[in-house]
Amino acid sequence: MSQIKPKWPRKQRLSEYAKNNFVDPKAERANLCRQCRLGELPAVKEGNIWFIWVLPDGSAAYGYSEDKPVQQQAKIDRPKTGNAIADAILSNYVMDKGIELR
Repeated sequence: MSQIKPKWPRKQRLSEYAKNNFVDPKAERANLCRQCRLGELPAVKEGNIWFIWVLPDGSAAYGYSEDKPVQQQAKIDRPKTGNAIADAILSNYVMDKGIELR
């Protein structure tokens, strides 16, 4: 039987996040809400409830947003001249300079 792997980061209610990470969660609630509003915590508001994006260890997933597309690595087109030696030289030049040759 195959198991479904959980998708991380996950949304966690602000109250649960405060309970898991602070000694006095009620005292920290206002501060956490302010941090969510200012964008200091990776959070989203659904209705009147704040949800924080958390990692498997329970820490906040800084830099994560559901709206951001997944970053893809840039593909470098290698120059093709038909000559293997010339292609290798041009490829090295492009990699060193970080420019495209046309």
